[in-house]
Amino acid sequence: MSLLKLLSLGSLILAVVLVSAGWFVFVPRLPAPTGPSAVIRSEATIRDASGAPLAITIWQPRELNASTPLILYSPGWGGTRTQSQVQVENLASHGFVVVGCDDLTSDPATDPDRGVSLELQSDAETTASIARAGRHAVTQGNRLLDVLAAFDAGQVPALAGRLSLAHVGVLGYSMGGTSGLAAAAKDQRIVAVFNIDGGLFGPAADEIAPQAYFLLSSEEAFPSEADLASSVAFTRNYAKISALDIPRNKHRMEQPQSYWVQLPAASHGDLSDGLFARPHRFFGRTNFERWAMNGAIEKLEVAFFRSALLGDRTPLESSIGRNDQTVRWISPTSPSAAAAKARQ
Repeated sequence: MSLLKLLSLGSLILAVVLVSAGWFVFVPRLPAPTGPSAVIRSEATIRDASGAPLAITIWQPRELNASTPLILYSPGWGGTRTQSQVQVENLASHGFVVVGCDDLTSDPATDPDRGVSLELQSDAETTASIARAGRHAVTQGNRLLDVLAAFDAGQVPALAGRLSLAHVGVLGYSMGGTSGLAAAAKDQRIVAVFNIDGGLFGPAADEIAPQAYFLLSSEEAFPSEADLASSVAFTRNYAKISALDIPRNKHRMEQPQSYWVQLPAASHGDLSDGLFARPHRFFGRTNFERWAMNGAIEKLEVAFFRSALLGDRTPLESSIGRNDQTVRWISPTSPSAAAAKARQ
């Protein structure tokens, strides 16, 4: 083989290696569940309080123990029950049964607000949006209670008598977290809510429930001075809504079994399966960064629900207060300067 051909072949091999490495590092790859159990996913249809059909998805460990803990999953505004599938599969691999239902506005036919969510172009629109979000949280919270009631009534025969329905958890993303708090305020069987970056609208703004509460916040939790003073109305009003929640969350953190963690490098969408969406820019975030962020989220979720639903506090206690490059534990008595100024 001539030197020229050898160099050409070497260049081709190098190019293939570089492309393959880039694909592995930058193209989003879903992580495997970290728990010891294989996960079974199934679909079912239950009847809500009005008798209407309601589709649900069930993630469960392959082998169920007696009185297996139940976690209800609720997605964000307009989201579907698979919006955080990576996280719910991971919880199921650790021995929990997770049941998800769509957000009520995922189907336009059931959306009382006809696709309107947060309209923040003026003070009047912002006030109306806060009220709309409160109504939405209550209605979606009632949907979660319908799911719980369906299991209580044995509407899913395969799981009848297999679940612990006296101590139930909720995992909620965005508005789903707010809805979980609304549901907990109505039904004391919901003893633990893991709120993934959800605002405090409706009952959640004032009522303190449930027994155990975990708030996981994105970078938006503490708006900057620039956002609070922005000339762009949506940016400014969105920041003001975030700032309003800071004293409320501080008050919640005064309760026992309440925890607050921020992922400073995470956007709101990163806290669901959006973390693994194909990026607009190829060289945006590496899979190693995605896996580190997702791993931190999953570790906190498993530790919290093990503590709240199984009485095993060791994993959670070993994590409390341990900051690293991904996780920042929030002190409720020391919000950022911008946030403190915003609520004065």
